[in-house]
Amino acid sequence: MKRHTFVIYSDLDGCLLDRESYTFEAARPALEHLRRQGIPVVLCSSKTRAEVEFHRELLGLTDPFVVENGGAIFVPEGYFPVRHAFLRPAGMYGLIELGLPYARLTQALCDIRRVTGFDLHGFAEMKPEKVALLTGLDLEAARRAKARLYDEPFVADLNPQQIQRLTSETRRRKLTLSRGGRFYHLTGRNTKGIAVVLLTFLYRSNSPDLITVGLGDGANDLSMLERVDIPVVIPRERYLVDTALMGRPWRVAPAPGPEGWAAAIQAAIMTDTRQP
Repeated sequence: MKRHTFVIYSDLDGCLLDRESYTFEAARPALEHLRRQGIPVVLCSSKTRAEVEFHRELLGLTDPFVVENGGAIFVPEGYFPVRHAFLRPAGMYGLIELGLPYARLTQALCDIRRVTGFDLHGFAEMKPEKVALLTGLDLEAARRAKARLYDEPFVADLNPQQIQRLTSETRRRKLTLSRGGRFYHLTGRNTKGIAVVLLTFLYRSNSPDLITVGLGDGANDLSMLERVDIPVVIPRERYLVDTALMGRPWRVAPAPGPEGWAAAIQAAIMTDTRQP
């Protein structure tokens, strides 16, 4: 494995992928530059393994990836020069599982709905057609989105007081509530940030001077952005920043989606004088 100067941690939806069309054409030149320079791009998403592998192939990426809000880390076999004890063999990957079993999360969501009376609808209860309708995905992509192991997305129309009650109920069960672009997410104590810390440790075992860059657009990216050297916020539609990411001394990309992602990479890396 070569020594790296940078590693990129990036969310997918609303960052590398356009939030509505799921295209990434505006980011393609930046991705090609990173590939030529040998700079890893680690996808760090709320998406499932099936979804991330699908987009990873389209994007031409071969680096480790993080699924379901830090529920698990997948490292291609032989990617790091030393096999670490906490990497469990899982086919073509080494696997680090950080999340709780999916069945426990879905049961907890049912229990919370029962005790609160809130109208909470999780992916486990939805048919692929319903997921497709809510996300704008085609049916096959919706099936990939339902193949969950560590994170239960759900929809709910809640006021601030209800959100506070919901947060209290999840904490009482030693679970975590977060919010992405379209959905709330119920997980264990895993976060994207914990996954980033572990992967950065692995990268720095070979590249001690590594600089980490993180790009995200939502509340569930907060822990990731807090644990990188260069955090970059990708704005949402109409160039608004998610309220959870406001008020921090972080870079904000000049545009939403892959256009802003590419510009942020240009500013953080492509103009760096140390690059050949």
